[in-house]
Amino acid sequence: MLTHPLNFGGIEMIIKTILKPVFAMALLCAPAWAQSESDSLSLGAPLNLPKIGEPYLAEKFGDWSLQCIRTKDANDPCEMNQLLLNAEGQPMSEVSLFRLPQGQGAIAGANIIVPLETLLTTPIIIGFDEETRKQYPYTFCNSVGCVARIGLTENEVTLFKKGAVAKITVVHISRPNQPITFDMSLKGFTAAFNKTTVIGQ
Repeated sequence: MLTHPLNFGGIEMIIKTILKPVFAMALLCAPAWAQSESDSLSLGAPLNLPKIGEPYLAEKFGDWSLQCIRTKDANDPCEMNQLLLNAEGQPMSEVSLFRLPQGQGAIAGANIIVPLETLLTTPIIIGFDEETRKQYPYTFCNSVGCVARIGLTENEVTLFKKGAVAKITVVHISRPNQPITFDMSLKGFTAAFNKTTVIGQ
């Protein structure tokens, strides 16, 4: 605790005393600085920007990544995604999510990729919270995995925004009677969702 009031009266004199010689030196050095300006100024180094059409990581929001594709006009489309792991830390699924134009039944769309050995006759199940669960069919498979393309209503997106964790359940082809459930973290969901591109407009 201070025992006497602060005295700012001498600060102006100190500043003048220090800055006068500094300012004078700057004036004296100005011609020399101008002569060597082209040699001393940094021209910068080019950033390793992605090429047109290439994807890149734009930002991270909690457990979600904002992935964009570079375009010529810099109006890059972006979606949010997350790699989902099981309890042993093994990759189980990848979720990519984007917004849809208003006026539709769904306000967001998602692509959920699961391993090729997933039992396709059993739909994928999403638990939005303890009370709300929905099942979705798989749409197609390719060399990467099998994909469920789903639509999300405003209420379902709101549940994601309010929640901490959603549950995804799949069935492996070798164990049809043993469903596998893993977490989808919702940390950073709202911030990432607000940055995604509205697809189709």
